[in-house]
Amino acid sequence: MTNKILPLKSNRIKKNFGWLKNEKDFELVYKKGRTIISEDKKLKARYLFIDRIENIKVKAGLSVISKKGNSVWRNRIRRILRESLRKEVEKLLAIAKQKNSDLLIIFSPYSIDQNNSRKIYFRDINNSVLEILNRLKELAITQ
Repeated sequence: MTNKILPLKSNRIKKNFGWLKNEKDFELVYKKGRTIISEDKKLKARYLFIDRIENIKVKAGLSVISKKGNSVWRNRIRRILRESLRKEVEKLLAIAKQKNSDLLIIFSPYSIDQNNSRKIYFRDINNSVLEILNRLKELAITQ
């Protein structure tokens, strides 16, 4: 039995979710965005809300610097983060709609690197992603 990657649930979700690709978008989030660090200090996320009246979108990015580990380890982290975000697309869209603005968010490892976390698993990263998203939801309500 092979593990298949399931597609996003509907086309509407697919249209409203995308990946950060432009260097300009990354720079905008790094300059004007705010940071959330998970309690276990494994991940950090920089995020930016951009006010929008209609057609709200979420764009996510992944950033793993080369000092964290070799290319195999960095790509594994990226794959795990991508899968975790794919499973939580609806939660990201709900946060953006609650705030009534576009959401640009970049996830990156904070304290984990190849030296202290040789083997990294989905459950480790997913818990940190869920925690960050819950904190982001709380911040969207209060701001």
